[in-house]
Amino acid sequence: MQATTVAAQGTAEAPYNLAAFSVSLHSTGSSVPLAKSKLKKQVDDLVSAIDTMKKDLDLEFVKNSIRSASNVQEKHEWVKNENVFKGYDATYSYSFQVDDLTKVSKIYDILTSLQEVRVSSPNYGLKNIDKLNKKALKNAFDKVTERFETECRVLGLNPTDFEIGTWEATYSDSRRSDRVAGNVRRSVMGGAVAMAAAAPMDESIGSSGSEPLELVTGLASVTANLEVGYARRTTQTLKATVVKDSPLSKENAHV
Repeated sequence: MQATTVAAQGTAEAPYNLAAFSVSLHSTGSSVPLAKSKLKKQVDDLVSAIDTMKKDLDLEFVKNSIRSASNVQEKHEWVKNENVFKGYDATYSYSFQVDDLTKVSKIYDILTSLQEVRVSSPNYGLKNIDKLNKKALKNAFDKVTERFETECRVLGLNPTDFEIGTWEATYSDSRRSDRVAGNVRRSVMGGAVAMAAAAPMDESIGSSGSEPLELVTGLASVTANLEVGYARRTTQTLKATVVKDSPLSKENAHV
């Protein structure tokens, strides 16, 4: 029979080791072929600029992180309470990840200096979030144990007379129950989602003509919410514990 429940939140922090970038292009045309043709020219220029950036910065993208997509749809505008057909919109999106965060500021400076390109602020992430989750869970369990032992001392009980009967854990990157959900201090993928306006391109591809604005990546922070239910040990379990921890049993262990 469960005697009490103790809950606590653990945290763990680590430097980000991934940065994700996303850019998009947009063109319009009176027909689908015309809109796509204009977009194709923009895409070719973007690919060329990215190749130059990779060479100039001695940069490698994270394997299998490149994503691209294209879409064409009709464009309509409301004119005098009438939905008027205005041609076709063609869009193209391109994203990639890097694991050298010392180059984030330069990459962002180059991308935002390209013509006709809209750039999202970089998002930061972790290669292995499970490792950080494990540290947060351990931190949460240490707090639960300390709280339980404190409660036992205040109530005149012996913590060793109890054992873990049930538990439930949730993490900031997944939720299983609202009962132990806590406030997430910070998402493991950080960064704004606002779009940066396109800027004129300088003489050297992607250069803003000055030192790039330094971006601060900060730390990734995850939380683990742990709820532990304690129950009194059974008579058999108590006897086994006493025998195991008795001086005689310890002496026999060395025989």
